Amino acid sequence: MTAGTSVLIVDDEPSVRNLMVRWAESLGMQPRTVENAYEAVRALQTGAYDVAVIDVMMPGRNGLWLASALRRDYPQTAVVLATAHVEELDPRITAVADLLVKPFKRERFLLALDRGREWRRHAIEEIEWHQRLTDELTRQTEAVIVELERNRATGDEADVLFEILRSRVPDVALHSERVSRYALAIASALGGTVRSLPRLELAARFHDLGKAATPHAVLSKPSPLSAVEAGLMRAHVDSGADILEHTHSLADLAPLVRASHEWFNGRGYPRNLAGERIPLESRIIGVADAYDAMTQDRGYRNRLSSAEAISEVLRSVPAQFDPGVVGAFLSVLNRH
Repeated sequence: MTAGTSVLIVDDEPSVRNLMVRWAESLGMQPRTVENAYEAVRALQTGAYDVAVIDVMMPGRNGLWLASALRRDYPQTAVVLATAHVEELDPRITAVADLLVKPFKRERFLLALDRGREWRRHAIEEIEWHQRLTDELTRQTEAVIVELERNRATGDEADVLFEILRSRVPDVALHSERVSRYALAIASALGGTVRSLPRLELAARFHDLGKAATPHAVLSKPSPLSAVEAGLMRAHVDSGADILEHTHSLADLAPLVRASHEWFNGRGYPRNLAGERIPLESRIIGVADAYDAMTQDRGYRNRLSSAEAISEVLRSVPAQFDPGVVGAFLSVLNRH
């Protein structure tokens, strides 16, 4: 345990607070005590703490409310919950460094603080990693825009932009061409409800354009992404739309690309659009994109067969996918 660790102790029982203070001070740590969640919020507003030990059952706002507030506003502070009523806790609770079951002994308390310190170290590393990835995404997005502006005079903007995509992430370019073909086939099966097939084709080709700016460490990672990395990967949607908005002839594709990863139930990203608020073209691209991604090998998993991928798509109706679009896609597959 590191001397100097700052500890915020939140408990409405004075005897419990005083005991934890003595234990923490015996190792050279710096404890501060408060008796309820409101006092804890005020303390956090005036100073940073490495670890917060929070009693769950307190008058007023309880410890779970306070823990949630810390995760949102003070993500570098490790949370240790303390309670005598474990059965009342939600088993799905996350982002907690440890759980103390009252009554607990000194050694168990010190172990919880040690786990809190380790949790904080990891959280700081994750925050710093996220910042580095975000900065790299911003730089690379700007670099793609500069490259586009430098070369747009040499040919059609769509061709120039697709060549940039192909040169930076050739596998993504191949995927995008397949998605484009699937999307046009789905639109044909829907019977003329898509207003502009050329616009749909281009939006499908550029739905993953932002991956041309996504940091290589994320894009080529051979194992599943961490939560931080997955969040950065999702940002490629806005990055691609931002690049398109800097073009003269393709800017109208930006809303379609930005909505191409939304879910029919509103739980997609980046705008949480739902139902018909998602452009039809984007709903088509979403189905085509998912099917093609599942039927290709990835660094951390093998491809699914067509039948397996179809089962996954059907399992995601109507949560992720528009049932009408999926029906049209299935009719396409059945014909071929």
